[in-house]
Amino acid sequence: MSFFDSHGGGRPQAYAAALAAAGGSGGCLQGLPGVPPALLFEAARDLPGLLPIPAWPGAGAPPAATLDAFQALGAAGLHLHPRRCGPAVMQQLPEIFRGAAARGLAVFFCTYAFAPAGQRLPPDPLPALGEALAAAPTLRLVLLHGGGVDLLRHAEFTRANPGVLLDLSFTLMKYAGSSIDLDIAFLARTFDQRLCLGSDFPDYAPADVLARLDALVPDLPPAKRANIIGDNLRRLLRQGAA
Repeated sequence: MSFFDSHGGGRPQAYAAALAAAGGSGGCLQGLPGVPPALLFEAARDLPGLLPIPAWPGAGAPPAATLDAFQALGAAGLHLHPRRCGPAVMQQLPEIFRGAAARGLAVFFCTYAFAPAGQRLPPDPLPALGEALAAAPTLRLVLLHGGGVDLLRHAEFTRANPGVLLDLSFTLMKYAGSSIDLDIAFLARTFDQRLCLGSDFPDYAPADVLARLDALVPDLPPAKRANIIGDNLRRLLRQGAA
């Protein structure tokens, strides 16, 4: 078992192989709290096309020093996971967002907000995100998992804020067969320039995620599909577009 396996993630080599099997040319290797950023970068070094995105370590992390460390590693962004960081991190969002924007770092924010009541997480992160983004209007922000069952509300938040992308990973797969299918198909057809699609590996394989999108919107024009599955995120991360 590797360090990544023991901390709830898949091996980077397995992710790279799954991406290649799906015909992908790149992806984000996102860390979780507990995975040392330096180890994430070391794992990505021999895996061309994988962009390491270190995780915010927790609510007690000093924002300036933590962001400086990410920048020194050459990170393109950071992964902020409130359910693992704890509810206090929500109070730090304005400072984290301002610091990330000042250093040119994108923020990947996990929007899946449902947790045991004892965790005291707000079931709706949008008010806190709105306050934090108002403090850092130039921030590049990816809303991971599209807000889950609140997909359309997160889409409207995204529409109103030009530096934001809405990610469909997890939600595309978890709610298959529900009314959310209609919402995803609607957004794919009408909002393709503001969407992106991760795999949420190892829970889902990249090939299965792409197959699910294609089955849901079989008539999607190739340019719209390309925007969603990679081009929009490459542009946001300033990696160029395919």
